[in-house]
Amino acid sequence: MEDLDFITDSKLRKTIEDSFEYIYVLFDNSKLEEKNKLFKEETNRIIILYVISIIEAILLFIFLKRNDEISKLEYKFIQTLPEEFKHLEQKDYPIVVAVQKKVKKKEHEIGLFELVNFFKEKKLMLEKTAKKILEINDIRNTFHFNKSRSTADCDIRHVESALSLLVYVIKNSPRSLKFDSE
Repeated sequence: MEDLDFITDSKLRKTIEDSFEYIYVLFDNSKLEEKNKLFKEETNRIIILYVISIIEAILLFIFLKRNDEISKLEYKFIQTLPEEFKHLEQKDYPIVVAVQKKVKKKEHEIGLFELVNFFKEKKLMLEKTAKKILEINDIRNTFHFNKSRSTADCDIRHVESALSLLVYVIKNSPRSLKFDSE
């Protein structure tokens, strides 16, 4: 698939290509008349899972390729103050003193939400694209069994919207590989 040529990691590109094939088979099966509503909805949900997973993989690939950084705060050298030190409103909790240090997040600590916001803040992604990705991700999150599915029906419109967004992300991703200094 030529549109994925910007992904220089051959294993990742192959995984994405295989996922496209699987999505295609799922999409065809979901349209069969004899399939019941539950089958169709769950199949649509799986397609959305794959679409968002591909988008997340592409964004992470670009993020890493650009050698960008997302940081977090860590607290080092934490010391608890003596009990006589009390917070005015939180008297039952100990007061601590620590050194606050900003550190680079490791790859496995970076999620889709952070990537989308990072690309949006860097002006590498339009606000409306970021919003669409996060909306579709909300549908993907209905795979968590403790999250209500009744508020997030997953029909063919959602799938078509997700697939359209995926094509858009793939076509526009190579521009994000250009570094700010170029």
